[in-house]
Amino acid sequence: MTTSAGTVVAQLPTRSVLLALQEIAEDIGTNGTDSTPMDPDEAEALLSALAHAAGERPPARLSEQSDAQVLASGRLLLVYIAEDPDTAEQAEAVLSDPPSDEQMSVESAAAAVVVLGGLIAWLQTKVDIKIKRTGGKTDFDFRLTKSAASPGVLRDVVAIITRLFGGGGPTEPPQG
Repeated sequence: MTTSAGTVVAQLPTRSVLLALQEIAEDIGTNGTDSTPMDPDEAEALLSALAHAAGERPPARLSEQSDAQVLASGRLLLVYIAEDPDTAEQAEAVLSDPPSDEQMSVESAAAAVVVLGGLIAWLQTKVDIKIKRTGGKTDFDFRLTKSAASPGVLRDVVAIITRLFGGGGPTEPPQG
């Protein structure tokens, strides 16, 4: 990409950002029920479990963010995806001819779902996610992918999520 991803994304209309995230997520994500959350609540639970696995506090819930915060998170996520070596090629293909659909305004609930979906798809390029649902309980298992196997990757990923959604930070040691 000859122009920086940040510049390209900053110039996109909001609807195009969300459509680009949606298109890229379809290209980079997996759809198996054992690796993809079933709904936004499960996606947020997955992000919280990932933070705990990295020894960090969970990020703020995207569902509790204002419309402006959700859309800002979506723009920032799109920049991360475009600059990440594991997803840059797919992002460049989409951002070189960004989708546009000016027919309707973006519903905030739909925007949050698109941003969460894009984030989960990007995470799947870094972390092998396994979801186990039994007896009304959901458990998550994470393993770093081969390309993300360097030390500290899990904390780096959680730091990015925290920058996107706010909250987080190191967990405090137990008081005893």
